This record gives sequence, C-alpha cells and structure tokens, in this order.
Amino acid sequence: MTGKLIIDWLVQRQQQPSHRQLLLVSGDRDWCQRQTEYLLTQATSPSLLLSNAVLSFDNNAELNFVTSCQISQYKQQLGTEYALVIYNAFDGLKPSAVYAVEGTIGKSGLLVIMCPDLKEWQHYEAAHSGIAFSYNTEHATSLFISRMKGILFKDMNVAYITPNTAHLPFAYARQNTRHDPLLGVLTSQQEMAFKSVLNNVKYNKSIALITAKRGRGKSTLLGKIAAALAVQREDTVIYITAPHINNAQRAQIEYKYAIANSNLDTANITHHGVKLELAFIAPDQLANLPRTALLIVDEAAAIAPSIVLYACQNFAHVIMATTLAGYEGSGLGFKIRVLPKLQTLTNTLTCVELHSPLRWYNEDSLETVFSLIFAPFVKDTATQSKQVASPADPVLHNTQMELANSYCHQLNKPWLIKNEQILGQVFNLLIQSHYQTTPDDLMRILDASEQHIMVLTNNADINAPSLAISAVAIIVQEGKITFCKNDSLLAGVICSQRRVNGHLVAQNLAMTFCDGWFMAANSWRISRIAVKPELRRLGLGKILLKEIRMSAEQSEVDFLSTSFGLTSELSSFWQSQAFTLLKIGARRDTSSGEHSGIMFMTLTARAYDTFNSYRNVAINDIDYFLNHLLKNSQNINSFLLTQIVIQQRVEPNVLLDEHTASAAIHYLRCSQFIDNKRTFVSAAASIYYQLGKLNIDASTQLYALFMQVHQKNLSKENKQEILSKLKISLTDTLETVDQAL
Repeated sequence: MTGKLIIDWLVQRQQQPSHRQLLLVSGDRDWCQRQTEYLLTQATSPSLLLSNAVLSFDNNAELNFVTSCQISQYKQQLGTEYALVIYNAFDGLKPSAVYAVEGTIGKSGLLVIMCPDLKEWQHYEAAHSGIAFSYNTEHATSLFISRMKGILFKDMNVAYITPNTAHLPFAYARQNTRHDPLLGVLTSQQEMAFKSVLNNVKYNKSIALITAKRGRGKSTLLGKIAAALAVQREDTVIYITAPHINNAQRAQIEYKYAIANSNLDTANITHHGVKLELAFIAPDQLANLPRTALLIVDEAAAIAPSIVLYACQNFAHVIMATTLAGYEGSGLGFKIRVLPKLQTLTNTLTCVELHSPLRWYNEDSLETVFSLIFAPFVKDTATQSKQVASPADPVLHNTQMELANSYCHQLNKPWLIKNEQILGQVFNLLIQSHYQTTPDDLMRILDASEQHIMVLTNNADINAPSLAISAVAIIVQEGKITFCKNDSLLAGVICSQRRVNGHLVAQNLAMTFCDGWFMAANSWRISRIAVKPELRRLGLGKILLKEIRMSAEQSEVDFLSTSFGLTSELSSFWQSQAFTLLKIGARRDTSSGEHSGIMFMTLTARAYDTFNSYRNVAINDIDYFLNHLLKNSQNINSFLLTQIVIQQRVEPNVLLDEHTASAAIHYLRCSQFIDNKRTFVSAAASIYYQLGKLNIDASTQLYALFMQVHQKNLSKENKQEILSKLKISLTDTLETVDQAL
C-alpha cells in the first residue's frame, strides 16, 4: 500500500508548480529498496541513484532514465540536472555528497534518502559511517544525525514514509512556469551582469567576480560572456578552469551554443580565430598558459586562494564566478582571504551578484532546510570584509579590552548541538580561515571522539546568552596505539606501504624515521585554528595556543604538532610560537598548490630526546627537498617556499654520532627501498644522503640514475627500468656502508 501512497503523492505534486522536497524512506533495507523501486519505475526524466552497494530491482529493464553512481564519485555529477535523486544512507551519510547533489535537482524535483528506522538512525550511522574516522576510535551515536533529524522534523515540508506511518505534505510554489529560462537566453538580471562584465574587459587589466548561491545561472552566464569575448576579441585565447572538469560543463555547453548561433560562419570558424570549444585547463596547470590568455574561473571559492591570486596577478583579464555558501563550504574564506586582495590588484574590479534562482523556485524548501543542516549560519552576501585593527587604530583600546576578557573553554559536543547559535559561530570561523572546510568536517567535529574543540569567548559563563566566540581550535588526538610485537600493520606503516585512517602526523613521522614510537606516543595535532577576521594579528591565536599547551601538559601529551600548506604567513606564525619545521611534503597538494609542512613542539623529556635524535635526519631531508625538488623550479611559489625553508631550517646537532643515529636511519630506508618495501619518493632523501658520503668515482653511476628518476614525463616502463638499475647500484653502495656501521 505504501508504494501506491508514494505514487499518488508524486502525481498530485505534478498537478501544479511545486518546490523541491526531501522524502525520507525509513525502515529496513529491503523495504526501503522496494519503495525506491516504485519511485524509479515512475521516472520519466533523468534520475540519479547514489549508492555504494549495488541495488538490484525486479524491473531493471524499465529503469531507462536512471544513472547509478558510487557515493565517493558524487563530484562527477556536478554540472548535471536531475528530476529525482536517491541517496542510499544505508551505506552511511556523507554530508558533502548529499549537499552537493541537492544542487543538481531541478524545479519540482525530489531528493529521496533511504535510511534506517528513524529512531535508530544515529546509532546505525555510528556503526556504518559515511566518512572516515581515525583508526582505533569509535563512537556509539552520531550527534550529526541527531541534530539533522531535529532540524528535519521541524520543517513541515519534509516528507517521510515508514512501514507504519506516512507524512507526505505538498510544498506548492507561488510562481508559475511561464518564464523558465531557455538555452542561450539570459534573464534580465543576468543581462545586466553580462553587460557590466563585458564593459569591464575594455580596460587593459580587469578582474570581474560574479557571486550567487547555487542554481542562479552563474555558469550559464560565464559561457555566454566567453562566447561574446571570443567573437569580439578574435586574437585572444580563452580558457576556463574550475576545481573539476565537470564543474565547467555548463559554461562550455552555453559557450558552444552561443558560438554556433552567432553571426560567424561556422564553416570558416578557424579563419576567424574563434574556437568552437571552450578549452578546460586544470587549476594547477595555469602557469603553462600565455599571460595574454583570458581566463574564466568557475567555482573560484573551491580553488586554493594562492592559485586564484596567481591567476589574477598574471593574466590581463580574469572573469570569476563562485558560490559563497555551497557544498565546498569555502565561500566565506574566499570573501575574507581573497576578495580584499583582489581590490589591490586592479582599479577596475567589478563585482556583480545574482539573486533569483533559475533551477528552482524562490523560497525553495529543500535549499532552505539543507542550508540549516550543512552550512549553519553561513551568510551568502558579498559584503566587504572588515578591516583588521592595527596598533594605530582608534578602536584598539576596545580591542585590548576584548583580549583581556578572553576566556578559554573546551566545548561539550552534546551541549553544542543544543546550542545552534554557538555551533554556527564555530563553523563560520573555520570556514573563514580554511578554504577546504566542508560539511564533512562539520560531521567530524560532532562525531569524531578524537577531535576536541577549544574556543576563546567573551564570558567565563559558557551559557551566557550573549556568548561570542573570538577564536577556535580543533585538536585531534593522535597515537596512543598499542601494537603487538612484530605487528604487520605497524611494519607496513613504517615502510610507507600501509596507512590507517587519521593519525596524520603520527604515522607520517613513524614512516619518516622508521620508528613505531610515534604511533604509541600521546600527541595532539592542531588541525585547525581560526581567529575572528577583525581580531587577527592581535594575539588571540597566541593566547589560545598557550591554553592548548597548558591543557596538553596536564594530559601528559608528549608533543604538539600541526600540518598545513606552507606559506610565509602561516609558517612564521607557528615559528613565533616555538614550533619547529620538521618535514616538507615532496608533492604539491592538488587543491592548494602548496607543499605541506609538519611543525612540532615537544612537551616531555622522552619526546625531546626522540626528536633530537632524529634532528640530523630531518635536516638532511629538508636539504634534499631544497636541492632537488625546488632548485630548478621556475614557479614563483617554489621561490617563496625556498625562502621560507631557508629561514626556518635549524642547524644540525654536531653532538650526535652520525653512525648511531642519522646513518642508521638512512641505511634502513635505503634497504627497504631495495627490498620493495618503501617507495622511491620516501627513500630519495636517504639516497641523497648516501651520495654525499661517497667519493666521486663511486657516486658517478648512482648519481646519474638518481637524477634520471627525477625526470618528468617518464613512461612507466622507463621509470621501472631506471629504478631497477638504481636498486642494484645502491645495493653495492650499502654493502660498503654496512661494513662501516
């Protein structure tokens, strides 16, 4: 009978314009799957099924309109549009995936979440998590799901059906459908933005920014603008970049349509110098473009700020569009970290904002409830960020009063989900300071037992009605894992062949120094630290770190650590707080375009002795990084990073006996590489060390092979052949070293 109820409801929803809605199908797995099948067999428009498990239906032959996708591959669906999206929450809820696919649902569409019994959902999620939590940790209930349920059941437009109950409300829209936008046709609001951007490009140097929530037609507008410029400026090469190639599809489709319907003779399109396709280029490849290229950037807030600023500094014309509060959760960070800097790069910065939704109706019920769940208190306005107070600022006195009245609290998570306003402040601060903060991070903050939240507030009473948070830190407990003797998992971690979830710094150091102590030690990693924008550079971060250190010492923590994309500003801050640079990642992060760095501070005598014994190994690794990975790079970021590393590089400990400390570690890492237990990347610094100990004759062949492996664009076969020769040559070298040890 429930299947008929759903079908009747769907039919009635289509009788007049309806808002998009959420339908929870709750019960046991088999029952939910049968209800889902009823929905899919009724589909006459494109539908999406997000599920890790393969769902088999009796009427597979009739499901002609259904696209199936693994939950982890949800980003492949961005840029598409569906009338029906079904998410299988029996595979666990991944907030970023749910929030992202919500934006692909068109007018009057439906999002269906198959979920366990509503009373048990938070316990089920704790045992079947949709996101990864740290190894060796557990939680009995999902506070994220508990909070999500509370929000959903307060919304009268949320529908649900169980084996025993049904609540199927109608959310009719006030608008009619007579003015739906057509391909190639701009709305009046888009037309105004179109003219403003084109007028701005007349200047020698221009930057344009289009902001809007999702579904407002930003990508369509970008495609239209790119086509107009291609026709007007025949000698200009135009490219589009975005976090993922699928994000650019809508703009590319609109561009192609506009070119095909222009006055140009498409048969002679090459003669005019206009390309029929709008070429995509990945963000990390922008340095390969000519400076005269005109660059279109879609979803700019989801691209590393350093890459966006590089583009704006190096290209004559950059036209960007971005969502300020979307699935990537990075819009406020863009507004705080990027927008003010754009204003210093050109006098012709143009900012336009689109307000009216095109993909769905105004006051859409699904958009409203999902914003509350996944982006609490994130404001989607293009207001100017407040300026940071300086010592000469007339408001400094008030600021100093605020600093003097700062109180540190560790937030209780069950308390936090009952205080939505405080949760909103915490999440907003994280988004403003860390562009990669996503809805998944919101779930981790609430559910991960190893993550702790410390804040500075304006009141000693955490329940004060006017409580305001000025700074927040997310601290992750790492290590404290007891392994059996000769445990294969620990051996795999030490050799870099295996990884466990979480414990980012602990297992990185265990692999780097071939020492399981780091996995057993009690350490805290400061994952995030954020200060209210108008209060930055005034000492709040220092105060919060001091409180964290005191708390760590009381908890007998061995060392504090942090890992981040190395920039001059961040590394200088951590160095000023007595943290030491220990390691630099060999590869650039594809999102940030920066090399990650690990910095640390010891708190116990045993931690001090351990880190000190590996000091020379760390210095050698950093020297290898400088001399082989950065030395010949022409990238401006590499130049800046070189200056940072040189400034923060500590001196070797001349009191350490090389043969009992550094030499032994390098020998072990090389041996693991020869035995195929360690990758070349994680052994390269030790091979570099061995080269420095050999005479010229002995090192010639080894050095030649070592440099060949670093060559770019090697085929897989050629690289394997060189690595094999390198291992043979290195074996002979280590025999001599072994005798010396």
